Amino acid sequence: MRVYVPATFADLETISRGLHEPARGFALTHRMLEISSLDDEEEIAEQVRDAAAWASVKDLGSPVRVVIVVDHPRADVEELAGEHPAAVALQGRIGVAEIACAFIDEPDAVADVRAALDGGDDARESLEARDLLWWGPGELASVPGPDAPSSGA
Repeated sequence: MRVYVPATFADLETISRGLHEPARGFALTHRMLEISSLDDEEEIAEQVRDAAAWASVKDLGSPVRVVIVVDHPRADVEELAGEHPAAVALQGRIGVAEIACAFIDEPDAVADVRAALDGGDDARESLEARDLLWWGPGELASVPGPDAPSSGA
């Protein structure tokens, strides 16, 4: 089952070695499909990814949004009632072969993340307007850190 796992930037090394054991993730659940006003499953999946991205900074304290996209055994994924409609509980370790890709903010997004966490709707909208960058499973060890200068500097 495709699961969008919120993570921190510091988790990337553990994730890249297949040692990460997250308790929660977000998925295209039956409940999410029922309540979404969108008809396109790809668009709903983007909403699910964005919920995981927000959880990475709000719940886990990552300095930038980090989402690991994995194909986890369906038997090890359970919908969480009473939480976000896409929230799922995960059992077991996320193996390297399960990682499809990652979506991670650019290093210079740190200020926007802080503002979104501290501020109102405008700051959150500004953060959400930023594109998350796509990274392949073999590239996780080389993702530039939040403190690294951006390539345009």
